Amino acid sequence: MTGFAALLLAGCAAAAGLGGHESPKTVEEPVYDRRAALEEMWRRRLVPPDLSTFSPEDHALLERMRRADAEAVEYLRFKPGGYRPWTVTLKEAKGSRILLTKEGFERYRAQLTQDAILLFEAKGGDAKWVLKYTDWDGKRLFDPSGRITEAGETVHRRVKLNLEVFWKGPSGEPYGTRRPPASGKR
Repeated sequence: MTGFAALLLAGCAAAAGLGGHESPKTVEEPVYDRRAALEEMWRRRLVPPDLSTFSPEDHALLERMRRADAEAVEYLRFKPGGYRPWTVTLKEAKGSRILLTKEGFERYRAQLTQDAILLFEAKGGDAKWVLKYTDWDGKRLFDPSGRITEAGETVHRRVKLNLEVFWKGPSGEPYGTRRPPASGKR
């Protein structure tokens, strides 16, 4: 029986190499500390302090706010009213960090939306069509409610820095900081 068991195991091993069933893959949770994320959400006023859990949408907004923190604080610094009413200071052992609150993030997006609309109009866009612009890959620069998207923020940033960037109007006409490519994707 020992020889038979060894033969059976060898056959199973060979069958696995021939396209047999693979072992099931486990779905892994995203790696983050839920408690630390919740505390940061409380500080940023993303969720009420009496809430002990958050949704995936709340976490996605937190991640987007983290990506925007440094640029948004610097941007709001030069706007009327400054950045202080829209931020909280997080004291840490190695210093302090300035974080946007939810209201600050909304203020940043509103101000940036207005600046982007004016910029795209100055680059030759018609006011009624600017909100329908897409980037070169087809992602909308403004969402249906008229707020700038992450793709719009990227294009706006590159235009402000006078870097090479292209976008399209609603009928496909190309715009850019340089002469747009004749065909194909850039």
